[in-house]
Amino acid sequence: MYDSKGDKTIYIIRRDLSKNYEIEVDASEAPVLNKMLSDPDPYEATMADIKILENEIFPVNDSIKNVFDIDLDLHSVKLAIGGSNTDYVTIEEGDLVKYDVKPTLNGLKTFFLDNKESILGFLDSQYITEEGNVIYIDCSKKNISSNITSLKLKVLASMQQRGYFLQQEHKYYGLQMYIIIESKVLNDDKLFELLKELEIDWEMIFFRRKLAIHDWAGIECDRNPDNLKNFLRAKYDNLNYFDINNITRLIVNNNLSFTVADRMAQILYKMKNERVNQYQNDYQQQFQSEKDRKYILEEERADILIKIKNLGREEQLNPSEEIEEELKELRSRKSEIEREQRKLVENFSKLQEKIQNPDDAYSISLKKAEIAASAKLACAYLGIQKEFDFDRDIPMSEIIKYEEELSNF
Repeated sequence: MYDSKGDKTIYIIRRDLSKNYEIEVDASEAPVLNKMLSDPDPYEATMADIKILENEIFPVNDSIKNVFDIDLDLHSVKLAIGGSNTDYVTIEEGDLVKYDVKPTLNGLKTFFLDNKESILGFLDSQYITEEGNVIYIDCSKKNISSNITSLKLKVLASMQQRGYFLQQEHKYYGLQMYIIIESKVLNDDKLFELLKELEIDWEMIFFRRKLAIHDWAGIECDRNPDNLKNFLRAKYDNLNYFDINNITRLIVNNNLSFTVADRMAQILYKMKNERVNQYQNDYQQQFQSEKDRKYILEEERADILIKIKNLGREEQLNPSEEIEEELKELRSRKSEIEREQRKLVENFSKLQEKIQNPDDAYSISLKKAEIAASAKLACAYLGIQKEFDFDRDIPMSEIIKYEEELSNF
């Protein structure tokens, strides 16, 4: 799997055909032809085992058809048809069209099944001198899906690798089957479905790859605390400078491993995110509560205004100390309500600002007691028994309190 500058990902699946299949090698007409042709031919004529088509190529074609419901276009093939390996004629992809055979891999399969008894094998159909590759079959299709831009299927032998196959397999040519997939994204469901159809355990491949990278990262972080800081900073983006320094310091002072540090950071990362979410929920609830309070105050103020108006008329008609005292109390209460309303308006703007621009988890620094509690939990999770050396200014009661809180993460 190769990531090409971030704009596409290329998957290359190679299956070695040299161990299980034979290849016939004979002298070609290249000594004479290469003087006449602009593109030279290889000096050996090679015929691959016909079982490669049956057991390798056509099953792959069926898998591609099952997943994508497409048929690969056939660009290059040369079939040997005759009675023996020294008495045959060749049919190329262009000749198949003359026999009303669709120039696709599925069309080749249909032709093969109809003429199986007379087909001896398939020969080298192209020789690409610049690459040193001898092509036996070449198929492809573009724009497979919204994510997969192309899919190619090739059987080839590399002239550059002849020395290897002569040494390892005692064969002049080592045939290889390649499936080359270009995708816009790293992970695609249809791609994984195809790998499953091809009986490729991609989950195990990704697991082994991830495990290997994790082991390498762990070794480097155990060797150098600065590497650990850089790793935590890159992986857990809400842990700030002080958080990472305190985690690293605790790890170094207690001689703990990278796995403990990673687990601690994971717990604290989740806790900081949850804490920010909780702050947001609290702000929302407070905003709604004060909004409800505002409506109650508005209704109360409206009632008081009506009472003041009525009492004012009554006082004009029949003034008394009781009415005057009641008016005084109502006006006092009205002033209190108006002061409370002004405070609510101020709180509204502050709460709205906090709701629209939530606190950044990065800006919230963790307490030493929280980091100490995460270390105890991480070791307990990993089954590590350890006597910790914490700073003296960290109260044990706080560590126990945060340990209970962090256990939820």
